[in-house]
Amino acid sequence: MTTQPVYMITAATGKIGKRLVLRLLSLPSKPHIVLPTSNAAKLQSSLPEALDMARIHVVEGNIKDPRFVEAVLRERKVTGVSLALTGDDELFTTTNILDAMQRSGTVKHLVYISACEDYSIDAIRSGSLQGQSAAHVLVKYLVEAKLRHGLPSREAPGGLSWTILGPSLFFDNDYMIKETILEHGVFGVPLGNKGVSRVDPEDIALAAANSLADDGRVWGGKKVMIGSLKTYTARETAQLWSEALGKNIKHVLSDEEGLGNLENEFGQVAGPAWGRDLRLMYETFAERGFSMNESDYKEQEELLGKAPESYEKFVELTAKDWVSQ
Repeated sequence: MTTQPVYMITAATGKIGKRLVLRLLSLPSKPHIVLPTSNAAKLQSSLPEALDMARIHVVEGNIKDPRFVEAVLRERKVTGVSLALTGDDELFTTTNILDAMQRSGTVKHLVYISACEDYSIDAIRSGSLQGQSAAHVLVKYLVEAKLRHGLPSREAPGGLSWTILGPSLFFDNDYMIKETILEHGVFGVPLGNKGVSRVDPEDIALAAANSLADDGRVWGGKKVMIGSLKTYTARETAQLWSEALGKNIKHVLSDEEGLGNLENEFGQVAGPAWGRDLRLMYETFAERGFSMNESDYKEQEELLGKAPESYEKFVELTAKDWVSQ
């Protein structure tokens, strides 16, 4: 007799999580979904009323507490986990959740949301860490190394299989600079001139849902990049917005002024440490871009079952929506 899978999703109200919940509920296996949160009432109020609430289990607690996580995994008999975290405690929280998964005795597959680059040992030996200083990126090297080299096999006690997803830069990050684009005529993010891949969070959610459903059979032990094969420079991105809005949109340079403004503006919202961290990431984009190769792209199409969504189409539709408001 086949039992229904049980999936735990972190960050269920985030850009990926809220889409992933809907994707999982539509799977023919009819999985149950466990959503840990620090504010159950807020999370429940954010869920669409039409959802099958009998299969959604909102559990209030601190995701940073490994004992809480381990108890949830055991009590709910969780079989698969989608792990997408960010924040000051990303390394502590991620590794503690991995440990809780191993101790639970129920979890057999993990889908880990990383980022769109090769973070393998071979890549590090080839110089991947050169110029890479953003803490929220560096942590992903460590977590990926733990998955690749520090876990027992799925068949062993405490073992599990894993799939790593490597998304590129989210389409809807552009929403955060709507005012700058519309009122000042500037695409205010210094993307540089090397080119950056872009991704629809809906495609990340689809990849995560398919990876959980796969349960390590095909995609276990693999990292799949998610996003566009085409990359976009700052100038090209500003040109897309210019064409979509019917007015001239300028781009900003990845120089001291452009990167300094980014650091200051984000630092005012998230604090100076995060302002600097974001700047460091965009400095890396300026130095070497952020992309995937054709083999990565084809593998992504296999996992998604389709081509990824178009950034050009996103810009076109978003511009129409903004103009009509």
